[in-house]
Amino acid sequence: MPAMRRDQQIRVNELLLQREELFLRIHEAETEVSRILGEPFPFTLPEIPSLRRGKRKTSDPRPPAAATAPKPAKSPADSLRRLEAGEAGYRVTYQQFSKVIIEEHFEFEAVRTLLGCQSAHLSVQKLETFAADGTPRATLL
Repeated sequence: MPAMRRDQQIRVNELLLQREELFLRIHEAETEVSRILGEPFPFTLPEIPSLRRGKRKTSDPRPPAAATAPKPAKSPADSLRRLEAGEAGYRVTYQQFSKVIIEEHFEFEAVRTLLGCQSAHLSVQKLETFAADGTPRATLL
């Protein structure tokens, strides 16, 4: 796989999150069907395009994105900064669907990507840095 620019990586991550959300919706629907019936339903596995084998199309050459892309608007990623002395990582609290998730990240770019992937089903609620012993250092968002 070729190296991606930051804007490409963010868009790919957004699409992967959207894909995961759709698989989650399918799982929830299947679980509800089985709950209604009181027993597991024998679902057939759908054909997933990424699992198909065959000849791949070659991509069409495109003009550089910078020539046509509008200037990006300010986002929560603008509040992100690199770790300072005494800070060991980032603690991110976000909500995905109705579930609140707290994760610790140690790489600046990973947190930047997560902040850029917010959507109707994923929203970052809090971003803070923490020390090596786990104590919070600074709240960034």
